[in-house]
Amino acid sequence: MCHYVLISYGHNASSSDSMQQMLFDLARDGAPFGHFGAVGGYALAARRAMATFGSGPETWQEIAVGQRKWANLNPIAKMYRKTMTAADYDNADWVVEPFRLPDMCLMNDGGRALIVTSLERARDLKQPPAVIMGMGQHNPSTAIEQSDWMDGPTGAKKAGAEALAMAGITLDAVDACQIYDCFTYTVEITLQDYGFFKPGEGRDWFQGGTIAPGGRMPVNTSGGQLSEAYYMGLTPVSEGAMQLMGRCGERQLGPATGNKTPQIIMCSDNGGILQSHACILLRRA
Repeated sequence: MCHYVLISYGHNASSSDSMQQMLFDLARDGAPFGHFGAVGGYALAARRAMATFGSGPETWQEIAVGQRKWANLNPIAKMYRKTMTAADYDNADWVVEPFRLPDMCLMNDGGRALIVTSLERARDLKQPPAVIMGMGQHNPSTAIEQSDWMDGPTGAKKAGAEALAMAGITLDAVDACQIYDCFTYTVEITLQDYGFFKPGEGRDWFQGGTIAPGGRMPVNTSGGQLSEAYYMGLTPVSEGAMQLMGRCGERQLGPATGNKTPQIIMCSDNGGILQSHACILLRRA
């Protein structure tokens, strides 16, 4: 049975009590060793990637700045009127090396909903549907401090392959991506594990505004969790659905942004510290 995905509502507000509790839980076991929260764990992974395949701030700057350009086209984004240049990124405060503040997702409260139903029923509704083509999931689960795969492959490799196989397509058919972006490095390692580029090729792949408005592979066109709002996995999948439904206003992919009108969008979700991964492929009806 075919399905569709519909975004119903989005709102941004203040920081979340539930998020604060989650961060407290993450910090509890590592605190005696000076390790506090998810940022430390992702910093470990990013630092290893710098050593093993040459990742680093030059790549993450492209991601942060590119996504901010999308947020500047999105009136509901928390960073809507806050532009960011490469120099702004380079001069931003360190949080946990190698991450600066723009490398990290936002903290906010709010609501976002998706409706899933049959394609037959969707055809009778007001909005055009975004159809689910394929899904995949893989959960390595190992604690990041004990893992030997901090620099990949993450669960994205198997999850992405499963979703593509279910959909019966290859990456060449994907027109845009909405990637879970708790940190800039997460975007890089996810796209790498999906197969858009090989380890060590990320810096060149992102160079020159690849993911920004007008780029050859738009990524996180709402601004993502880095620059729109943090709604966990709903941030990427709702944007993917809305883009395919043509409901994104000034940031709508197509002639207005200098991009191809999308037919297929790849979305991701990530859990823990690279411990779980889900991938979903959506297409225009």
